[in-house]
Amino acid sequence: MRPFRMQFSAIPAAAVASIAALTLAACGGQGGGSSEGGATIRVGMVCSGITPLVTQIAINADTFPDGLTAEKMCFDAGSEAVQGLIGGSLDVFMGSIEHILSTRKQGLPTKAYAGTNNRAPYSLLTNTGSPVQSFKDLAGKTVGVTSPGSLSDTILRAGAEESGVAYDSMNVIAAGGGTPMQLAIERDQVAAGMLNDPQASEMVTTGGFRTVWEPTFDYASIVVVSNSEWVEQNGETMRKFLEGLNTANDEAQADQAFAMTAIEKEGFKVSPDALNLAVKNGLAAVPADLTVTEEVYASTVGILERAGVVDAGEGAPYDEVFDFSYLPKGS
Repeated sequence: MRPFRMQFSAIPAAAVASIAALTLAACGGQGGGSSEGGATIRVGMVCSGITPLVTQIAINADTFPDGLTAEKMCFDAGSEAVQGLIGGSLDVFMGSIEHILSTRKQGLPTKAYAGTNNRAPYSLLTNTGSPVQSFKDLAGKTVGVTSPGSLSDTILRAGAEESGVAYDSMNVIAAGGGTPMQLAIERDQVAAGMLNDPQASEMVTTGGFRTVWEPTFDYASIVVVSNSEWVEQNGETMRKFLEGLNTANDEAQADQAFAMTAIEKEGFKVSPDALNLAVKNGLAAVPADLTVTEEVYASTVGILERAGVVDAGEGAPYDEVFDFSYLPKGS
């Protein structure tokens, strides 16, 4: 099977032609708009799980300073949200390092302004009665990811590489996320599938599924991605947005009940116990100061290189990828 490639090859020529629209948005023509005397920031994220946990809490609990409204915009996949950022319909995208590397390779001035998740958020699950015990049992088997080139696909590649299993020895298919993936596993359409929380926790706690593999490596899976030109024109809006994220994280870390009240508004169809476990694990993955260290970045790029998602040397220098100067002082 021909292996999937990450977003480096997935951004079409038409998207690159949208650089002009992105530049227009950066100059204040679209982003950071006023709303009843304040500003509105349009925030894109994949809403099927709680990987962007801190942002979900901040929006649902409204922890932003007066004068800022955060408008949540949901996408089925990160590649779709990238198109929104490119076209100027988004101001911020809660995405992974790959999205910065891919857009920068296309000549777009994107950077990360905070980090909210330092762990790979997907695990590989199967039926409890399945003979699959490890990656080594998946050669020649069908394995599900959410979509080609998605974060779930990247993490699957990394797990296969870590386990010494050739990625193209598996028949990797797009099976969707959440309930569609669960059904694919239940019906034996896939031998195993990649899932994130809270669905993964719900499936394991029901007793009908078990974890084949889960990542333990450091991985900057969620960062605040934005166009640096837009940020230069809307610096105060970005500062207020990051202040709201910092407040949400501080309050959630001090009181998980606060986090649960906020995340329940997402309407995930899982049991309270599964959601509580997912939130607990999610909060443990948030860096205390909302930054990504050079060590975590190096780990992330190394994983991408070894998994064949990026070529060796394609990772941009740390100082070119991150700008934490808009975070609250002392955060």
